[in-house]
Formats: sequence, C-alpha cells, structure tokens
Amino acid sequence: MAKIKNCGILMLGLAIFNSCEEKGEFGIATDDVAPVEFSTVDVPVGASMVLMDSIITSDISIALFGQLNNSPFGNPVSATGYIGLAANVLNQPDISDDAVLDSVQINFKIGYLIDTALANRALSLELYPIAEEFYDTTYINTNSLAIGDELLASGQFQIDAFDSVYVMDVTADWATEFFEGVRTDDSKFISQDEFEAFFPGFAIKANAVMDNNIYGIQTGSTFELAFYYSEPNADNTETLNKEFSMSASGMPNFYNVTVDRSGSSFESVVETSTEYETSLLGVHAGEGLVPKVDFSGLEEFSNNFPEVIVNLAEITIGPIEDFPDGEYPPFSLSFYMTDERNTRIPDRLTFRSIQEDGANPLSSSSPVRLFYDPDKKTYSGSITSFVKAYQSGVISRNDFFVYPSLMNSSLNGFTFSRDNLKLKIFYSEVN
Repeated sequence: MAKIKNCGILMLGLAIFNSCEEKGEFGIATDDVAPVEFSTVDVPVGASMVLMDSIITSDISIALFGQLNNSPFGNPVSATGYIGLAANVLNQPDISDDAVLDSVQINFKIGYLIDTALANRALSLELYPIAEEFYDTTYINTNSLAIGDELLASGQFQIDAFDSVYVMDVTADWATEFFEGVRTDDSKFISQDEFEAFFPGFAIKANAVMDNNIYGIQTGSTFELAFYYSEPNADNTETLNKEFSMSASGMPNFYNVTVDRSGSSFESVVETSTEYETSLLGVHAGEGLVPKVDFSGLEEFSNNFPEVIVNLAEITIGPIEDFPDGEYPPFSLSFYMTDERNTRIPDRLTFRSIQEDGANPLSSSSPVRLFYDPDKKTYSGSITSFVKAYQSGVISRNDFFVYPSLMNSSLNGFTFSRDNLKLKIFYSEVN
C-alpha cells in the first residue's frame, strides 16, 4: 500500500494535516520528542448486492402506492397499499327511516411522494375492496392480498402539500349499501368482527396509465369514510344535517412492492438473502436492495501497521449516478452487521451495527450515519472508532449491509460505481 506523506503539527492533542512537498520526519522542535510521520492509505472495500428478506411495511403510519417506469432498479417499480377500516360501532348514530343520504366521501392525506415529473403532481387514485381476510399481523413488502374487481372510489388530484386533506367521492351503490346497513342495524355493521368479515378493507392504487409517481397515503385516523345525511328533527319542524364516519384508526395496514428487474443492472438479483456480483451497486429502500460490503482489507492494514495511530478513517460512497428528476436518495446511510446468512444480526430490540465515533463499538444504540451531500453527490462519514477497534482486535467482523434511512417507509434509492466506494485511513507513527 502506497503511503502519501504529509506534514502535521501536534497541538493540544489535535492532529492537523497539511500538504507538504517534502517528505520527511517532523517533530515539535525539541530534542526529546520523537519525530512523527503522517500518512494515508486507501483500504480496498469489496461489495456485492443482496435483496434483503422481510422488510416490514405494516403499521408504519403510511402505505405506499403507485408506479415508476424509469427506475434504474427495474421497470416498472410498483406499490399497492392496503388499509383496514373500523366500523366505529360504538359511535354509529340511530338513523331514522326518513333520513336521506346526501353524500359519502373518503378523506385522506398524502405523506410521501416520489414525483418524477416535478411540474405534474397529478394523482389518479383508485380504491378497490380487499377480497380476503385481512389479519391484524405483521406484513412485509412481498406480501399481498387478493383484490376485488369493483371500483369503490376514484378521483384526480393535484398534490400540493402534505398537510392538506383531499376528498374523494365513492360510488353511489356502495355508499348506499353501507348507509342502509348502519340505518337498519344490519348484522354486518353491529360488531367489528362481523364488519371485517363483510369488508376487510381497501386496496389502494394509482392509475398506472396516468401516473409515474409513488405516493404514500397516511393511515390511521386521517383516513376516513365520512357519511353526510339529513333527517327531520323530533317534531318534524325542520331538517337537520348530520354526519358520522368510519376511520382506519387502529386497523391493519401495509404496502406491497414488486419490481421487474429485466434489462436493469440488477437483473440477476432474484433470490432474497443471496449475494450477487453486479456491474453496478445500489441502495433501494422499500424493496430492500442493498450492497453487502466487505471490510476484510482492514486485516491487511492491521497486520502491516500494528503500531500506528489511526487519526481518521473516512468512508465515502459516491459520486452517485444521476437519478430521474423528482427522485431523491435516502437522507443517510448506516452499516448493519451481517454474515454468510445475509440477514441483519439482532441485538435485543435492535441490530448490531458500526457505531458512531466515541460510542462503545460493541453496542448497538448509536449507529454511525453517512449523510448525503447534494453538491458533491456523495455520502461520507467517519468510522474511526470502528477501525481502531478492528486494529486492536476488539472487533473482527467484516460484513455489513449499507442500510438506508426510511427503509420501511420509502422507495428512495440510488446507484453508484464500484470504484466510488472508498475507505481512506489517515494515520501517524513515531519514528
């Protein structure tokens, strides 16, 4: 490994690196202090691609849906959201025989958007019935439910803000069936179990012909089916306007992701938890496509330089490849430990990972984070404490996943060349 020598000054225990044209030994201008040499070395980092198993997408307050047709990970990239509905049995009103249904609408909020058009945030939303039992359990990104053919609601929207409530009318026949069920105390509406057996919930899609975006619909209380009706008062002297609602509060929800990788750089990636050598590396949240990096090059560094002082170990990913307009890479990256099984290594309620500098390298509470610099199009960060622990023999694990932020609640991603994965170590030694 070639050394690049630099001159430095030690002051108050802080090493400051400055480039020098001369190579040599530099001390602190006293006869009793040994000269210190500062050097850098690039440690090779290997990488393969792994499609992770079991990305949990249930009960995360958002359900993704939509389609991308120009993704570097494959075409199309599709998502379908599933949301259960609570009948709100305890708060259903007593509705008189003279009541008239005025309208039924679905109120919802959008909390996430990959907008590939920038100037066109048009959403063509479609809701269909889930056609099988919707269990209240954990769902992952490869799960799906049977979907009925009946279009329950649809609408076109311009998505301008995440704090806006959007309103969609439902089909008249379906709305009337629900309203009459509540009014007549139909058995399907008098208990939540009976209601779920009758109506498990909504499957949420964007019209693939009109849209080239991925959206995230908020689940819980902000997603509701609202009924507006009128009926005469007790003495029949006036007509009163009334309403009641059913929401997704406390109900199961998740989203499914499918990717057709044909013709992409990741076409060979088929099985989960399996390593693949690909021409390009990439990170794709939601789908669970991540690089598995190999830090075994640190073993050679530790053997060759057992006594040196590691001043800084900086890892850099990028510059990353250009991505379609409107798409954004993950905000940050972490390194989760793995092994030949190609799964994350659990540690109680979390997972083993490279820890940030200064933290206990054997803990799991403070994962290091590499933040994205949009000007340089790179992720970078210090893993100095990890390299020191590796050098001293405290840590000997080499395999880690490059794990994106918002893995469970986004489809953000990026690709990069193998040459743009670098680990540079700045070290000093006393001659």
